[in-house]
Amino acid sequence: MKYNCEIIGIIDDDEVTVKIGDVQLTGFVNSGVTESIGEETLVDISLYDDLEIFESDSNTVCIMRKGKSFAYSLYGTLNVNKAMLESVIDFEIDAEDLFDYGYLDGKKVKIDVKRIDFYFE
Repeated sequence: MKYNCEIIGIIDDDEVTVKIGDVQLTGFVNSGVTESIGEETLVDISLYDDLEIFESDSNTVCIMRKGKSFAYSLYGTLNVNKAMLESVIDFEIDAEDLFDYGYLDGKKVKIDVKRIDFYFE
């Protein structure tokens, strides 16, 4: 998904923290960063590697970073038809990753990801 964001932190040209609305995310950048802190830009966000998807008993809709790592737990509603997690911000999910999770369509879920990747335009 593409979002307008503000860059609020850069570490070593591969770790960037952005703000989208009221949400702060820290992610990995494969191609380095040409933008500066405080700059507003367009970012394409993708979820990296194997996703672990679980049904959630909670109605929580949030994004929780795991310590100082790139890993996150994402809480929201799974929309299998759109291949998307509807959360505080929406995340596209590769349709192949949802092959075994059709039974969770429209349900509250928790998705654990190893990393969030950013691609700046």
